[in-house]
Amino acid sequence: MNIDINSFLTKHYKKDEKIILACSTWPDSMFLLYKILETKYKNNLVVCYFNHKLRKEADQEEKWIENLAKEKWFTIEIADCEIKKIRDQFYPSKWLEEVAREKRYAFLNAILNIYEADKIITGHHLDDKIETFFFNLVRWTKLTGLINMKEESGSILRPLLNLEKSEILDYLDINKLEYKIDNTNFDTKLTRNKLRHDIIPQFEKINSNYKQNINNLSSYLEEVKDFIDIEIEKFLTEQWILIFNSCKYKINTLSINGYFYIKDFNKLSSLLQKEIIRHIFYISNWKSTIWLNESNILEIIKFINWKNNKTIKEIKELKMKKENTIIIY
Repeated sequence: MNIDINSFLTKHYKKDEKIILACSTWPDSMFLLYKILETKYKNNLVVCYFNHKLRKEADQEEKWIENLAKEKWFTIEIADCEIKKIRDQFYPSKWLEEVAREKRYAFLNAILNIYEADKIITGHHLDDKIETFFFNLVRWTKLTGLINMKEESGSILRPLLNLEKSEILDYLDINKLEYKIDNTNFDTKLTRNKLRHDIIPQFEKINSNYKQNINNLSSYLEEVKDFIDIEIEKFLTEQWILIFNSCKYKINTLSINGYFYIKDFNKLSSLLQKEIIRHIFYISNWKSTIWLNESNILEIIKFINWKNNKTIKEIKELKMKKENTIIIY
């Protein structure tokens, strides 16, 4: 097993910095919990458990992790939330998974503020990364969906991305370390589970090294995206300076993210135009592109080139306004 949690923590954390661990009680996050308890950072650990109230076993798991915290002497923070009721009452148009994710991360961010921390550590492993790659691929995605998971992404740290789930399970079982299992993970009526149990294992028969190959492809695509992001940043920064210095437009820059000339946008390649739309949607929707699809992107590009002036285009939180020869967003 090629994993050194102590070195990873030394790289990312100061001596007395709190380590905020998102824990589900399932094998991956429990493996990470147990491994952190073996390090010199064990007293820094704050385990966070979020009960979505979607499974009858969740209350039992909550009580179990609470008792384990008393036994192993680590700090624990727990939140309960009736996700389905909240979704049905306040967000009926949203996916249940999306609402669950939003509320879970709201809880984790609150914990970050309480402990004056700036990082959340999760137990995502290589199999999670491969599954997410295929899951996003079959439902249409952008480059970000194919890259999907990095060791360090904003406030999220993922030290287990080079470990396979089988290695994690072997370690837990050999060392007789307890964990819980989510039985809904075996329901192949769900797309992700169908991929996990029926589709992805077929790749093993073709090439036993497929996981590493996909991991390498993801790393390559990450480099491509980094290059594209640099080009996007360069274009939007140049446009900001160009228009800001123009006496022709008097715009309250405090109320907008940016703007660009339509004629300069149209000089760009089709790929870069689409990626600029993706970027603007991303920064407008709390760093998420969940609701952005190919049709939306083409719709926005069509709007940019409409002849009608002083019109507005809105998709989720993205808001674009056409003002003569420029687009304001």
